[in-house]
Amino acid sequence: MDPFLRSPYEMGFTDFESEGDGLNNNVVQEYDDNNVFSTRARDSNEPQYVMAETTDDGHQDELYDGRIADTSMNDFLVDNEHVGTEGPMRIAKELLTTPVRKLWAASGLAISWNAIGQAAMGTMACFVAYFLYQQASKSSDIRRPDFVNHHPYLSSSYYSSTQSLRTLLDTEKLQVKRIGDKRPLLEKDFKSRLAIVRPFCEFDAEALPTTFEVWNQLAPCRASAIDLDLNSESTRNKTDDPERYFDDVTSEIMKDMVADVFLFYSQTFSENEVAIKAVDTIINQFNEPGGWSQCFANIYAIEANIPQELDLYIPSAQEELYNWVNGPNRQFEAAFRIIQSGEWGTYDGFYLMEGDSIPIKNNWIDVVLSEIEVNRPFAILGAKYNGDKWDNFYEQIPVSLLHHINGNAIYNTSHALLERLVGQLEVEAPCPYNSIPYDYRMSQMVTEGALGTVPELAPKIMLNEEGENITLSDNTESFGKWWDQHSASTPFKETPVIHNYAATNLIPRHLGPEYIIHGAKLYAPWNPTETKITLVIAEWFNNRSDFLLEHLDEKDHPFSEVIVMLPPTVEAHDNYDNMTVIPTRAQHRSAPDYMDLCEADVETEWFMMTNSYHKVASHVDLMFVPGKFKPVVPFTPATYPFCFKFPYCKENVNLAQRFNPGHNKVALDFDVVYHTATRNGFCKEWKERHGPEGENLYKGRRKKKAQEGKIIGPSGPTGTAYAAYVFREKKDGMYKFTDRSLYGARDPFIKVFAKEERLDGMSEENRARELTRNLTITDCNCKAFETKDECIHSPLGCVWRPLFDSCRPPELMDGGQPICAVTESPTMAPTEVDPLDITDAPTTAPSEAPQSDPWYASLFKTRERELDKVQKKRKVQDEKDKAEKGENKGGENN
Repeated sequence: MDPFLRSPYEMGFTDFESEGDGLNNNVVQEYDDNNVFSTRARDSNEPQYVMAETTDDGHQDELYDGRIADTSMNDFLVDNEHVGTEGPMRIAKELLTTPVRKLWAASGLAISWNAIGQAAMGTMACFVAYFLYQQASKSSDIRRPDFVNHHPYLSSSYYSSTQSLRTLLDTEKLQVKRIGDKRPLLEKDFKSRLAIVRPFCEFDAEALPTTFEVWNQLAPCRASAIDLDLNSESTRNKTDDPERYFDDVTSEIMKDMVADVFLFYSQTFSENEVAIKAVDTIINQFNEPGGWSQCFANIYAIEANIPQELDLYIPSAQEELYNWVNGPNRQFEAAFRIIQSGEWGTYDGFYLMEGDSIPIKNNWIDVVLSEIEVNRPFAILGAKYNGDKWDNFYEQIPVSLLHHINGNAIYNTSHALLERLVGQLEVEAPCPYNSIPYDYRMSQMVTEGALGTVPELAPKIMLNEEGENITLSDNTESFGKWWDQHSASTPFKETPVIHNYAATNLIPRHLGPEYIIHGAKLYAPWNPTETKITLVIAEWFNNRSDFLLEHLDEKDHPFSEVIVMLPPTVEAHDNYDNMTVIPTRAQHRSAPDYMDLCEADVETEWFMMTNSYHKVASHVDLMFVPGKFKPVVPFTPATYPFCFKFPYCKENVNLAQRFNPGHNKVALDFDVVYHTATRNGFCKEWKERHGPEGENLYKGRRKKKAQEGKIIGPSGPTGTAYAAYVFREKKDGMYKFTDRSLYGARDPFIKVFAKEERLDGMSEENRARELTRNLTITDCNCKAFETKDECIHSPLGCVWRPLFDSCRPPELMDGGQPICAVTESPTMAPTEVDPLDITDAPTTAPSEAPQSDPWYASLFKTRERELDKVQKKRKVQDEKDKAEKGENKGGENN
């Protein structure tokens, strides 16, 4: 055979022959107690790869790379004629070297096949060894302490899955064997034990350790465990006085009560490495001396074992998907059963403390434990909604939602009523009631039992797979019996220690006596000493804005200058200085009133707008991101429920999308803090697009719209269009935009002349008709009352909010008639009458019963631009009449 037609490995490299022959025999090792490997006979025909194994004493040796040692090696060192079969190794070496050999043969150059063969074999051996090492690393395991194989730790896959040996060894030493500073806390027989359950899911697992940073900044307890005289007699707080001063709570409360921390994962730890590492970090912090851990005895990692596909929380699907909140519902039930079982210890109950439950004062766990002692007995101890973002539609909220205790609360696992409620949640898991979050659903059960009010569910959720309505069981009688048995003991109690703000934007002024806040978004107040801001007031008369200016100095506001925009024919006041200490000047318009946003001659860096039908709120709670000068601007999502079903809002968004296609945020004109230089750039482009006075805004559409009815939309530049421009120009970084539908917003300006605004925008005929109907005699607006005395003595039954210095409507029983049926958003100006806006008198024909609009309808109703419903119905009826007449004529002709 020609040498160049054979693999170099078939040419008899003597360097490999002796080694291959030496390994051609069986090698038997004697068993050695000091050797991690067991005695193994290696077959000369099989390659041997020795993996790391664990000895009885728990030590683990490093992985040894197996050497390729078998007689198949010799097959590569002899001619092919001497080989009985072709092994895979030989074929691989043929493929590796033959192309190289042929290339060198064609070039006519000399080559050392011996060197190339050794290099190729060495490279292949490295790749094989690396692959085996990686596989061994994945499958190998650390030596775990024995406690992970015993209850209760055996019930959590975290302890059998974590790769942090340090975490396990420290836990064994400090918590299992109780060697260390925590020994007094661990061994004392406390009167009461509380479990602090910190639930988290797959999506917030990575951020979990950051939620504990504030625990080090604000110490949970007044004294560490080692400083407590745990053998002395217990002395409790004096609780006879209903006005308890929580700052007087002492560390002695921990002599009788102690708390443990539970890191509670919704799924299974062994299936999520991120969750495991997050818990490793927290437990390692806990095991370090000092810090927040000194206020707790133990820390555990537990799991709910919810399958990933069922661990759902999809708020956007709450009207369509019955299990959109299945994850939190099942996790709460699991928490209740795990703590109740006693497997991890005997607890009186647990505090479900989500990651967005933030302590804001020191000694918070002392106060929580004290509140538990004071309020015994109870089923649930927590907080109702304490924010103000519901105030605009307060009367439309069901009683069960207004009075439900938020899920971040303390639960008494031994209370009979709570046991029944949790059991009912478990029964309802596969039915439409699972579409209600567990805390709200428990409130619905109690309300149904107490008042007989059966909750309504979303229509789509009440349909089965065939599209038929689902019939739910009638539980009113059962719930009534439960409530009758337990109502006398007041099973649901509120505590001022915990405040539930449910994703409400706040500044420090809004905080009260609470120690823990849930769901709040904390911002810094506007600092007028650092940045100047101008207030621009749109005026159409001489004195309508006098009320605003005369009361401006009484308000807490950031304005350093005021500009009053006047028509050219109206004289300016010469006594603005007598109305307010804030420098005020008049500016006569040179363009229509709807161009005020662009025409105002602002000299400060920032400005806001309002009109003369409003007054400045008692507190203009402008906010900005702490540490950064980013004004917080609320927006409403441009979706069908919130916007597109309202013609004005839909047109507003359409016009804004001319600046930024796909723009989906509606910013109300009076909510935006305008950046003057950015406003200038926006207005320049707006005028170039639409004309100096907006004459081309609807160019090409007016004729078509005239046939349909009228154009319902803005006449000039708007806050929404400005926001679209800001996003397009990549300047949105100067703002913090927050979703009004989620976090709420406080009006910086309160409408006080609603009747006048409506009448001023009407024709003489419509004004007379409106006055005849007697529809505008009384303003119905609790927010207009700015003092506690005015609010509580108003004929509307309004309720004062001390935390926010604001007045809200009263609550109503489900189905009751609101005192304020319609609330309007601010309008820029009274609009001139459009000939297409003429409204005929109501028809005498019977009409359908009026349907109430959803609460968010008030955000976008602009009455002077809204098509009169009566007129619309009449037009529809006229069209039907014409069609019928046409059919009749056609029939007669036939």
